[in-house]
Amino acid sequence: MAAMLLRRALRVTMTLTVAAAAGLAATAWAGNARAASEHELTATPIAVVAPAPRVVGQESRRGLPIVLGNRLASGPGSGMKFTLDDRTAVIIGPNSVITVDEFAADRVVLRLERGSFHLDSANPGNVYVVLPGGTVTVKAATVAGRILPDSTEIAMLSVGRVEVAGLAGPSVKLDKIGDYTRLTGLNAPSQPAPLSPQRLQDFIGLMGQIALR
Repeated sequence: MAAMLLRRALRVTMTLTVAAAAGLAATAWAGNARAASEHELTATPIAVVAPAPRVVGQESRRGLPIVLGNRLASGPGSGMKFTLDDRTAVIIGPNSVITVDEFAADRVVLRLERGSFHLDSANPGNVYVVLPGGTVTVKAATVAGRILPDSTEIAMLSVGRVEVAGLAGPSVKLDKIGDYTRLTGLNAPSQPAPLSPQRLQDFIGLMGQIALR
């Protein structure tokens, strides 16, 4: 009888010991889980480093950097001249806004929002000038253009290749020095026609004065 009571007591003691061990393990696991959760909540965030501005040219008068994607604006009484790293020279007239949207060894994209421009392309590929009414594609040529209240005019000022496309319809090519075309609304560019000597001088003379300032 005494032996039976001893065995029952041992079984109860072992059961209580196992239960206690399981409880300690569960408590330890919960503590570790809380610690891990708190660590995750208080972890140091990873800093996001913004890419450095990309300089693609230099303004001629003060030597300021031309940064890809920055809007360049001129005031009412003066223009601006800058040279890109491929030696393409760009001049904008008074009250003009232009942006260098893309720059590569064989492709440059400029966007003129308002005003006038003079471009002497030195890029071996194409230089694109995006206008409100279309796009001018220039290869190894000098062109000028101006945005007027009701239209945009583009003139070819040197040998090379110039193609003008509107928002609709076929594009036109300017083949001769002094030829120009006009973009109006959603229409295709007008057929190339020669500028009068006075109007040609207006394109050349205005930009020449700005370049010397």
